[in-house]
Amino acid sequence: MESAQVKDTMTAQEVADYLGVKRATIYKWSKYGDLPNRQVNERVRLYNRTQVDEWVKNENNKEGES
Repeated sequence: MESAQVKDTMTAQEVADYLGVKRATIYKWSKYGDLPNRQVNERVRLYNRTQVDEWVKNENNKEGES
């Protein structure tokens, strides 16, 4: 019996798929919107699922306060 594994570390494309946005949006949020990420080298950014979830939650709270 196979079970789906949830990855803790995701690529920009995986985060984009997870959040339902384009990969370019993830890069923009990483650069200007403080989306937590770890840059491995000049070309690769990795994202922690828990940090992404927390960031989304905080961003939603900011919108509710406006």
